[in-house]
Amino acid sequence: MTKLIPSFNFTKQLKESLGFSLTNLEESYSGYNAALPHRHKYYEILFFNHSGGVHEIDFNTYPIKAKSIHFVSPEQVHLLQRDKRVTGYVLSFTNDFLLESDSGILFLDQLGFFNNPYSSPVSQLKEKQDIKDCEFLINKIQTEYFSKNPDKKPALQSWLKLFLIHCKRLHKEPGQKEGYVKTKSDITLNFKKLLEIHFRNVKSVSEYAGKLSITAGHLSETIQKDTGKTAGEFIHDRIILEAKRLLYHSKKSIKEIAAELNYEDPSYFSKFFKTHSGSSPEQFRKDIREKYH
Repeated sequence: MTKLIPSFNFTKQLKESLGFSLTNLEESYSGYNAALPHRHKYYEILFFNHSGGVHEIDFNTYPIKAKSIHFVSPEQVHLLQRDKRVTGYVLSFTNDFLLESDSGILFLDQLGFFNNPYSSPVSQLKEKQDIKDCEFLINKIQTEYFSKNPDKKPALQSWLKLFLIHCKRLHKEPGQKEGYVKTKSDITLNFKKLLEIHFRNVKSVSEYAGKLSITAGHLSETIQKDTGKTAGEFIHDRIILEAKRLLYHSKKSIKEIAAELNYEDPSYFSKFFKTHSGSSPEQFRKDIREKYH
């Protein structure tokens, strides 16, 4: 019987600290078998001191580079394959941890690298001052985390928020030029939010444009200008990602997956999948399960 991908709840540290933990990278996965793809119910930030190995997140492979930060959202599938000499830190926190502060879910959504399959989950630090600032903030979080201060939870919430704001300022999408200040229009942000809600049922640019009360041409032009990708590419990529997750995580048949993604004709779905992923659904499922089992 094929094993489904495991989903882990809070670690011992997360339970004891009411929603937050900071551990050394080499100690962070002692609670379960991280040699297989898995997912969490909480957020995870990995800071790497050295290069070596790869990190697979939602079927994309990212090399582990020195002074880089990787962001993993709840329910994202990932597999860390690091060289033993690679050290660093893992910051884990639940959704409720920041909701208890004045930040809330809106703050996490505004960061850009969490809960966003359209953004790169990796930030590469290059400037010495940026590295120094990140390490300073991690050190402050670590000091507070291991303290016995009665008010350490609100302090941790504040330090974590500062760290995340700093990460947001440094985060760059692939191909983004140095010195470029990333600004996204409300149209692009709202399109991505709508896409997350409706991608199973709404598959045309014109339908999303209608929901935004603008023309399809205006939507396409804005998305292309803001991201370098077309609105159609975003729609296709999101459907393919969900299909890959279902093919790997579940025991559902191709017909059942096609129906879940609102494709009445399974053969049309298979053609669509192959066109945009390079392999048939059956071959993808076979290859990905052979890779990890």
